[in-house]
Amino acid sequence: MTTEAAKLYIAFHGRVIEHLGIDMYQSPVAAIAELVSNSWDADARRVTVSLPDDISADAEIVISDTGEGMSLKQCQDRYLKVGYNRRKDRQSEFTVGGRPVMGRKGIGKFAGFGIANLVVVDTVSRETGERTVFKLDVARLTGESDGYASETRLDVEVVDYSGPNESMRKDGGTTIYLRNLTLKKRPNSDQFRLSMARRFLLLERSDEFEVLVDGKPIADEENVEKIQFSFPVDYAEGEAPAGVTLDGGWGVERLSNGEKIRWRFHFYRDPIHEEELAGISIFSHHKLSQRPFFFNLSGGIGGQQGTSYLSGRIEADFIDDQEKDLISTERQRINWEADAALPLAAWGQDRVKALLRIWQDRRAESKVKAMNARIEPFSQRLGKLERHERKIVNRALTSLARVAVISDEQFEDLANAILSAWEGGRLRDLIDDLGQTGEMDADALVRILIESRAMNALHAAERVKIQLNLLEGLEQRIKNRELENAVRDYIAENPWMISPEWDTFKVEKSLENLMKMVGETSLDTLEGWKGRVDLVLCSGHQLLVIEFMRPGVTADWDHVGRFERYIFSLREAIIANRGGDFTSVTGLMVADRLERPAGFTEKLAGLRRQGMDATDWAGLLGKARSQWQDYFDILFDRAPEDGRMQALAGAGTASTESSEDQ
Repeated sequence: MTTEAAKLYIAFHGRVIEHLGIDMYQSPVAAIAELVSNSWDADARRVTVSLPDDISADAEIVISDTGEGMSLKQCQDRYLKVGYNRRKDRQSEFTVGGRPVMGRKGIGKFAGFGIANLVVVDTVSRETGERTVFKLDVARLTGESDGYASETRLDVEVVDYSGPNESMRKDGGTTIYLRNLTLKKRPNSDQFRLSMARRFLLLERSDEFEVLVDGKPIADEENVEKIQFSFPVDYAEGEAPAGVTLDGGWGVERLSNGEKIRWRFHFYRDPIHEEELAGISIFSHHKLSQRPFFFNLSGGIGGQQGTSYLSGRIEADFIDDQEKDLISTERQRINWEADAALPLAAWGQDRVKALLRIWQDRRAESKVKAMNARIEPFSQRLGKLERHERKIVNRALTSLARVAVISDEQFEDLANAILSAWEGGRLRDLIDDLGQTGEMDADALVRILIESRAMNALHAAERVKIQLNLLEGLEQRIKNRELENAVRDYIAENPWMISPEWDTFKVEKSLENLMKMVGETSLDTLEGWKGRVDLVLCSGHQLLVIEFMRPGVTADWDHVGRFERYIFSLREAIIANRGGDFTSVTGLMVADRLERPAGFTEKLAGLRRQGMDATDWAGLLGKARSQWQDYFDILFDRAPEDGRMQALAGAGTASTESSEDQ
C-alpha cells in the first residue's frame, strides 16, 4: 500500500458519554443547570423544573421550556451532534433574541445522564411547527446493551414525529424527561431552588427569563440580616480603589488588560458553612464558570480568618469570549494559567487581601462599639479599679474584639469574664499580655481560653473547698451538740451553703404575713414548732420554705403531717393570688431526730415526690457535703492536669475522689 492509499480515521467510543455526562454531572443541580442553559440559548422566556415526589421506579424529572424548539433536521444537526458549537455555527456570540450565548462545548445535552439512564426529548419547532420526540438510552450509547461502543453511528429511536404545522408554531419549546433516575434521594425543592440560583446571574433579567422549580421561581435569597458588610457599597470615603464605579450595588472596573468586570462581595456576621456560598464565584454570560474559591491565596495574609465570612460574585464575560476555551468542561474551574486569565487572578488576589484587612478593622470597630455598650452596666465595677488598671482591661478587651472568630455573644461572655477575673486577682498577667497584643492568632486565643477556663474552675473550686471544710466542721459541732443555736442561725442566714442548687436563691421577706397566717393554723399550736427558726427563699417563680424544729425535739408522724398540710395550705394561698408571681412552692423540714416507725420511710418518700422533704441534721449536712463534693469533682475534671487544682484537691481534710484517682 502506498502512502497515498493509506487512510486513518478517528473512532469515538460510545463510552465517551460516561465522561461527558455520567462522570461530570452527578449532582441534580449540576445536571439540570446545563439543561437550563440550553433553554436560555433557545431564547425561552420560561423554564419549569418538576422534581418527583419520591425516588421510585417510575419517578422522573421534567424540564420544560418555551424556547425556539427544534425541527427534525435541527435535532440531527444540533442536538445529536457531539461538540456542536452554537456560536460558530451561527457566527454570533448572541442568540436570535439578543442574549449572550451560554453554551459553547456542545456536550451539556448529555448532562442528564449524570442522574438518569433514559432521556426523552419532546420538542416543537417555533419556526416550522414540527414535533419530534426521541429517546436516548445510556445503556445503548455506552455499548452495554448491544455493542454500539465499537460502531461509528447509532440509530436513535424516534418515538413520535409530525411534520410542519403552522398552528403548532405557537407551542414551540422543548421538554426533557429524565427517567430511570440514579439518585439516592429526592432533592429538597427549597435547597434545589437556591442552589440553582447560585449557578446563574439571572435576577436582573428575570423579566425575560424565569426559572421555576416545582412551581416557585428560583431566587438567590440573600439574608440581609446575616450580612454585616457589603462592598463596594460599604467602602468608607477614600477606601475605594481608583477606577471603581457603582452600578446598582455592584462595582464596575477595568482590569489591567482593559477587560470590564462587575463584582460584589459580602461579609457575613457569622462563619459561612455552605460550600457553594463560601468564597468568590465567577460568572461568564450569566453562568457559573468558577466555583467559589479565594484566588488560590495561601496563608500569611492579614485578616485571613475573614475568608470564613466572605462570599462574593464576579461577572467576567471576557473569560468565555476567548478563542481558546478557558472554562473546564463541567464549568467548575477556570484555567488560571492562561494568559487571558492572569489579569483577573491578580486583581482578585489584591482585592480579596485588601478587603480582608478592611473587614478586620471594621469587625474590630463594631465589636469595640458593642463592647462599650455592654461595658456600661459594669461602669460601677470599672470605676473601682485604679486608672492604670482600667487602661489595661480596656486594652485587653479591644484586643479580644479584634479576634474575628468570636461571635458577639461569646465576646460579651469573655469580656465579663475578664472583668471578673481582674477583680478577683486572676489572670492579671495574661490580661496584661492580651492588652499588649496587636493582632491575636488562633493559638494565642486558645491559650487564653484554656487558662481562663482553668482559672475560673480553680476560683469556683476554692469556694467549694471552703464550703466542704466548713460543712465538715459543722457536722462535727452538731454531733458534739456545740453552738447549736448559733449554727442554726448561721444556716438560716446562709442557706446556699447547704446545697449548690440553692446558690441562686435569696431571702424572700414579702410573704412574712402570709406565712404567719398559714403557719398559725398548721404549726404553731403543735409542740416542737414554737420558737423555731423558719426561712423563706425564692428564685424566679420558685418559693422554698425551710422549717427548723426546736432543738431537742424528735419529729414524729404528727409533725410531718402538720408540715405537709402547712405546705399544701401555702400552695393554695399562692394559687389564690396572695403570693405574687410565685408558681411553685417546695418545702424542707429539719429536726434533731426523726422517728422511724413502720411505714415512716415510705411516708418521707411520698413527701419527696410532692416537692417536700423531712430530714435530721446529720442527713441534711451529709447530703450537703455530698452535693458540694460532686460539684468539686466536676470542677476538678475541667483542669485535672493543673498543678494548682491538684494541690487544692489534696489540701485540707476534704479530699476528692477525682484527686485520688489521678
